[in-house]
Amino acid sequence: MTSNSISIDNRPGIWRKYRNQVFLGIVLVLGIYVLLLVFLDSQGELSNTDGVIEALVSFPFGLLIPIIVSQMFLIMFRFIEWHYYIRIIGAKGKISLLDSAIIQLSGFIMVVSPGKAAEALKTVFLKAKTGIPIARSVPVVIAERIVDGLAVIIILVITLIVSGDSLNLGDYDGWSRVIIYSSAAMLGTGLIVVQIAPLAYFCLNLIKRMPLVNRLHESLVEFYESSREIFHLRHVIPMLFVGLGVYTSGAIGFFIILGGMGFEPNGQLFLQATFILGVTSAVAALSFVPNGAGISEASTTVMLVAIVGATQPQMTLPVATAAAIIQGFFYKWFRVLVGLAVAILFRKRLFDANLERALFEYERESIAREKKPQQAPASELSC
Repeated sequence: MTSNSISIDNRPGIWRKYRNQVFLGIVLVLGIYVLLLVFLDSQGELSNTDGVIEALVSFPFGLLIPIIVSQMFLIMFRFIEWHYYIRIIGAKGKISLLDSAIIQLSGFIMVVSPGKAAEALKTVFLKAKTGIPIARSVPVVIAERIVDGLAVIIILVITLIVSGDSLNLGDYDGWSRVIIYSSAAMLGTGLIVVQIAPLAYFCLNLIKRMPLVNRLHESLVEFYESSREIFHLRHVIPMLFVGLGVYTSGAIGFFIILGGMGFEPNGQLFLQATFILGVTSAVAALSFVPNGAGISEASTTVMLVAIVGATQPQMTLPVATAAAIIQGFFYKWFRVLVGLAVAILFRKRLFDANLERALFEYERESIAREKKPQQAPASELSC
């Protein structure tokens, strides 16, 4: 071990916390998959597991190359988001393109932590490399998620408009459109509010007067003031196009998987794949399950049978399950494996001498934030 690097176990109390979050996420993921298989089998849904295995084995392995290429484009777009935002907060000239990529890619490992809580460690690595305060870079991590959410909603809206009735949503068509269009309207309104400072502070002051949520007022004000530049339209609009690139790459990969399952690769199938991907991504994100384990696969299976199977009877449950398994691996777990490989390969660049100090700063800020709500009642009484 050189003087310019540190061991993860030098500070076992701190590192164990985040390491355990990742390990706990892995255990939860494995447990969820086991419980899902047991439940389906008890319902008799997977009694013919040979059908799933047969569908997996018969998948053309030559298609794995274009699927991987689509996922590499997805990873590239995510890196563009990250690097663009950290330049906004002052990282330009302070970090190399390689170090920025290493932090972003290794951060994919953190998505397996419950609620992706450990993903905020990217700000610690950034602090170690650039000296940028952690409080200033935390909004970047949140901005990545918000942009992805906006991109999903936009993709769903475009898909509904372009596809017309070809999605075959049946009885779910009406409420699906209401939910998606309403979500788009609320997000659009939120973006407008953020751009107009007096209006934003007016809304924040309304929250201050509301019971239950009024304790969030101070934190929301701090977040708004620290992230107002990030969410300016001149930054949001170009990043929305990048976010659309993320999910378009994912949709292309899913489309290739369905084509490999024997379905005719036409425009309708692509729109169906895009719609299903958007819905299942949203469901998985809202579940707070580590990386949407089991949730996205189950919802993908159900939607494939309901939407694609409505016009193509060969979309049986075993075929849909096999397609969902392949999709889940490449769309969610492929980038985790890439992140793990990057973290191992460049571990000395990640765990350098500045990381320990950055981690302690992150811990102090976390403790300070946790104490604020507890101190609020005393201050309120003193008034």
